[in-house]
Amino acid sequence: MQHSYKRYIACLVLLLCSPHIRAQTITLSAMHFPPHVVDSTIIPQLVSFDEKNTVYGLDVDLIRAAYASQEVSIKIEIMSWKRIMRNMKAGLTLGAVTCRQVSPRSAFSFFSENISSSVVALVTGKHLLDNKEITLEGLKSYKNVAVESWSQTNMLDDANVAYKSVSSVQQGLNLILRRGQEVLVVERDNADYIAKKLGIEKKLSFYDLPSIESHYYSVCFSKKYPDARKWRDLLNKGLETIKLNGVQERIFQRYGVSYDSINQSQAAKE
Repeated sequence: MQHSYKRYIACLVLLLCSPHIRAQTITLSAMHFPPHVVDSTIIPQLVSFDEKNTVYGLDVDLIRAAYASQEVSIKIEIMSWKRIMRNMKAGLTLGAVTCRQVSPRSAFSFFSENISSSVVALVTGKHLLDNKEITLEGLKSYKNVAVESWSQTNMLDDANVAYKSVSSVQQGLNLILRRGQEVLVVERDNADYIAKKLGIEKKLSFYDLPSIESHYYSVCFSKKYPDARKWRDLLNKGLETIKLNGVQERIFQRYGVSYDSINQSQAAKE
């Protein structure tokens, strides 16, 4: 009898220690934001790396790999950024992908280490700002557009630059080409990706704001969501793991994105 009991305890310990038992699944929220987050029902993958996952992209793949190294799997829910931020404030969602560390979000968010980077761009009809000094102050002379709830609106608000809010980059591009607006203030990679998909890139000019440095995307975790800090810390640990084992660099290469920019951001923090 005693021998049977010991064998039962040993089997139970092995079962509880099994990676299939210990593995957990968490859900993060994101918006369709190519090339960082891509909803495959909108833009199918040319090469499927995992048929079970309907959301892919640079940031998604990096986060998925980082958590996998810590025996955690993730699901991504696609929704509007406005809804994501509302849920974050209320503690209804654990975290948001492609989240910049801007001051209004600090009140309700913990932030992970940087995942990827991009730059703010001014997108106009062809040659509008050629040979002109490009500054935030100078934007006050133009009819500007920005996507509602995106970080660029905070930048424009802080500089007292007037702008029209739109619900998407595609809508913003349409306004500057056909509706009399002049400048779309937006994330360069995303606008460039969408313009190429729409076949309108040759009608546009892209300008960088010299005074605005590259900005970085992390995952923000709701302070009101249970164990949010734990999941943030586990992601950071995973990001360090995939950096050291080379997985991070291979994912950057998969999307044709420079690996140097994110290394520079990490070096600056150190």
